[in-house]
Amino acid sequence: MSRNDIRLRRKRFTATGADRFRNYGAVLERHAREQKLKRITRIFTYVLLIGLVVLLWVAADRWLTPEKPTPAPVEKSTSQP
Repeated sequence: MSRNDIRLRRKRFTATGADRFRNYGAVLERHAREQKLKRITRIFTYVLLIGLVVLLWVAADRWLTPEKPTPAPVEKSTSQP
């Protein structure tokens, strides 16, 4: 047999090959669900990472910024002149 005959023989539509496409609609629906779940997971992960980075940024900013001394309150005397 030549290479071409072997290739044609492999591509021939057999009964087992037909079984693979019998539930094609169900396979497409499952694929769509899996893609949707992947997309939701990816978006959730990105939002979580961005929130974590912002939280760390704010914490580092507060930690590294020196506190400004607050002036002591002025005591008012209660006696009148």
